[in-house]
Amino acid sequence: MKTRPLALIAKVLGRKYDVTVTIAGQVACTSGKEITIPVVSGHHAEALAHGYIDHEAAHVRYTDFSVRLTNDFAGDLLNILEDVRIELAIGQEYPGCIANLRELTRLLVDQEGVFRPDPSHPSQSILAWIMAVIYMAVLGHDSLRQTRDSAEPLVRQALGRNFDQALLLLDRAGALTSTREAAALRDELMKLIRDSANQQPKNGQSRPSQSQSGSHGEKIDGTGSEHSRQQNETGSNGGRQAQNGDKQQNSSQPAGSGQDKSSGHSSQGQSGTTDLPSQESVRQALAEALSGKSVGSFGNVGEKLAELLCQNATESSFNGTAAAAPRLPTARPLNQTGGYDDLSALRVHTAALRARLQGLVQASKQKRSTPVSVGHRLDSRVLTRLRICDTRVFTRKEEKRAVNTAVCMLLDSSGSMGNTTVLNKMGIASRACFVAAESLYSIPGVRTAIATFKGHDNHVFPMVGFGEKPDHSRFNITGSGGTRLGHALWWAWGELCLRRETRKICIAFSDGDTGDGPVTQAAIKRMREAGIEVIGIGIQDNSIKQYLPDNHRIIKNLDQFTPALLELLREKLVA
Repeated sequence: MKTRPLALIAKVLGRKYDVTVTIAGQVACTSGKEITIPVVSGHHAEALAHGYIDHEAAHVRYTDFSVRLTNDFAGDLLNILEDVRIELAIGQEYPGCIANLRELTRLLVDQEGVFRPDPSHPSQSILAWIMAVIYMAVLGHDSLRQTRDSAEPLVRQALGRNFDQALLLLDRAGALTSTREAAALRDELMKLIRDSANQQPKNGQSRPSQSQSGSHGEKIDGTGSEHSRQQNETGSNGGRQAQNGDKQQNSSQPAGSGQDKSSGHSSQGQSGTTDLPSQESVRQALAEALSGKSVGSFGNVGEKLAELLCQNATESSFNGTAAAAPRLPTARPLNQTGGYDDLSALRVHTAALRARLQGLVQASKQKRSTPVSVGHRLDSRVLTRLRICDTRVFTRKEEKRAVNTAVCMLLDSSGSMGNTTVLNKMGIASRACFVAAESLYSIPGVRTAIATFKGHDNHVFPMVGFGEKPDHSRFNITGSGGTRLGHALWWAWGELCLRRETRKICIAFSDGDTGDGPVTQAAIKRMREAGIEVIGIGIQDNSIKQYLPDNHRIIKNLDQFTPALLELLREKLVA
């Protein structure tokens, strides 16, 4: 299966989530209603870009940005809780996102090696454990299991008897309905961490934690004494002894803690010692968590994706020849004009073209009956054939051919087109475009969109949306700038690829050679690959012929437009 271009994915997701997605620059970022990503390449580039749009679109839709996010442990904790909440929310609205984001986490963990606590910031182990627990419980991200298991020994020792209370608080993560509720849960967790820090033994003292206490309350000091640990395990497991360095478990450890033989923090090495965190590292983790200072921004999925996208960014200028991931032009609003003075004369052309088009469509839609030798219904008109042993006396009706077509028209408004007086190229082209739009609008099953393009590399100016009634005040425009047909064709490709109609047609009106020939050729090639038929209308110039040699017509005036368009559209409107 052919991979969908990133530009089309961005356009689809932007419309799906009701956000603006732009492919530009070298940096991935989000601001309000707009998400910007660079053109990227690489084995996982598309998955990273897709995941970034999914994740940031969820923030745009569901996050209350008035809730302050601080640059410290508490801020990172709130971000983790909020990420889980918004990913669950967007997954409930768009179920496919749950699987996409789950796969994204697996990719980040297995291929990119993220979400590993930084040893220079011991409090990141607490964040890693919290993140893994709620991501696994709420979203089913099992790829974080090892992260949870590796961080759990330090968290158990840090929280002590508050460990079970922390699990109860985290159970509420899946029921959060707002950013403020996430902030309230963050505050409760911070209070629990503060309480646990106050319960920590002073220097030279030790106290039991859930991971260090046997069933009879025996204690193990912070150095992880093997002799004491074996005594506890003997008392709780009926004298069971470790053999050949096999793992020994504390019987007081609750089920479902997630520690297994693969976790280096809960297994014995060949030397017979257990890799438990020191009391000093526990104190440092708690102190850093409560310090109010930055702890290295752990667990920020959007920030990590943005960083990886920047690393995979390629040249962001539009290059139609490298069309695997083009940067699609963006649409800008067109200023209203005064409309045509000769509207009544244009209606005459509209009526003529409408009648011809409707006749063409009606003829294509008409059911025809054909005599056949086998059937269930006799055709009384041909029964006399039986006299000459011709058995074709049954009737069979052909299937009705439906009209289900999307048409996108592109109007050249470069400087060479001039103004909209009747004798100028711009006047001929804009009026022809308006006549075609009005005529097609009246045909059931045909949806038409129109945009104009000027000398702007990455912008087009929509005049009529699909299914919208044409307004002549939007067509009375003046030409300016160069001819960027290729960029407009890429925009039309993106629009038509999103349409569900069976037939898709693009009609380009232009008066001269384009200033982006390679981009034009690449766009036409991609449109044909997507099943889009491209038609060219040259306005007093035959330059369009070099790009569409078999699908173009040249017109000198408005009177020549109707027969030219009818000839090009014959058999194209009907599926």
